[in-house]
Amino acid sequence: MTWLGAQRIDLESCASTNDEAARFARAGALHGTIVIAERQEAGRGRAGRAWASPAGGLYFSAVMRPPLPLAEVPPLTLAIGIAVCDAARAFGAAAQLKWPNDVLVADKKLAGVLVETQSQSGRLDSVIVGIGVNLEIVPPEVAHRATALHVDRETFIAELIARVEVWTDRYIACGLEMIVPAWQERMAPGLSARATIDGAAIVGELAGIDGDGALLLRDPRGIVHRVRSGDVEVIQAPAGL
Repeated sequence: MTWLGAQRIDLESCASTNDEAARFARAGALHGTIVIAERQEAGRGRAGRAWASPAGGLYFSAVMRPPLPLAEVPPLTLAIGIAVCDAARAFGAAAQLKWPNDVLVADKKLAGVLVETQSQSGRLDSVIVGIGVNLEIVPPEVAHRATALHVDRETFIAELIARVEVWTDRYIACGLEMIVPAWQERMAPGLSARATIDGAAIVGELAGIDGDGALLLRDPRGIVHRVRSGDVEVIQAPAGL
């Protein structure tokens, strides 16, 4: 039974669809409620980075109330990334994943994912899954590092909803055991990262992700390090490796 998109709220403009979805969640919005805006005035990505959100793109957030402990919510980002990647591939894009939450085409950013939680007394109340996709237009200020998918907006939304529902259900049912290999199959090659590990700065090549969803970074000596999202910045080039 389809649950994602059972209730849909369309907005012409808002500061952030994630903020709107969070507000609806606090007011009791059902599991699967989605919020879609024509444009965002203050769109954001991971670590509060600005997301250019002109009219023409897709700014989508979903209210989810999965039966998960708080500690198991962050890896949901990986499952959602797979879903967005597969939705883009369904329309012919050679989409790949950049850890932890970006979708690339030809080394340029097509989409991003932002998963946020709301909790009470240490228990999960709701998960807000935000997805931004460049459709038809790329703002000039980011044209050197972003790309767009040229597809009918409603057709893409339908595909995206179907893929997100499937991969969310798989993660809830099977955990990371199913998500990790699927994510690695779609991982963009040739990327490296800068990380701070035990106070030391390290640049290395990406070696995939481990069973807990953490990034594996291989340094110039061949040593593989396990790093979390707060400790690492993925970069495009191998940075002299």
